[in-house]
Amino acid sequence: MGSSVLHWVGKFFAILTLVSFFLPWVRLQPSALKKNTLEVVRNTAEGESNFLRSMVWMRRGEWSEMWADPADGFSGFQLGFGAASGTQRAKVQSELASVALDQKENRPLLGWLLLIPVLTGLVWACLSLPRPPAIGLAVPAAGLTGLYILLRWKMADAYSDRLIAQLQLSVGWWGTLYGMLGLAVVCVVMLTRIRGGWEDSRVTML
Repeated sequence: MGSSVLHWVGKFFAILTLVSFFLPWVRLQPSALKKNTLEVVRNTAEGESNFLRSMVWMRRGEWSEMWADPADGFSGFQLGFGAASGTQRAKVQSELASVALDQKENRPLLGWLLLIPVLTGLVWACLSLPRPPAIGLAVPAAGLTGLYILLRWKMADAYSDRLIAQLQLSVGWWGTLYGMLGLAVVCVVMLTRIRGGWEDSRVTML
């Protein structure tokens, strides 16, 4: 993959991450209570969940849930700032999502989520340069990978709680997650190329 193509792929994932951060992540779906209860029972009967299904792929039914009502719910941006100035419904949804992510009640503020657009913006700035600095790629790559693992782990750990709370994951959630993962991979590939360039330069000098 050429350097220019890699830059464009990185920018695609950056745009996907930023746009998805402002799209609905989670929505309250009371009508799904019966289906969710059956899923909790089924998940308990199956025992431990598959690692790839929990940390990489979607679980059973999450693809269809994602498109059920993609315009409804609240975004990662709203979660990051909390719902102090929103409607009562937004406050309730935000608090429920905080339970799913932090497993603590009455925690509507998830300010650490704002690291996502900050790190994504840093990568975008580096991709706009002809020769991105290694540190400008390494820090966001580590940060985005860590946030991806943290979000997937927290949501997987609170899977049953989320179903009982009647919360469904929407397009913004998955777009942000896979955008971060793709962007981190692009940064790692570019870092590998930069390192390879350094090694080639050393060999030439010797």
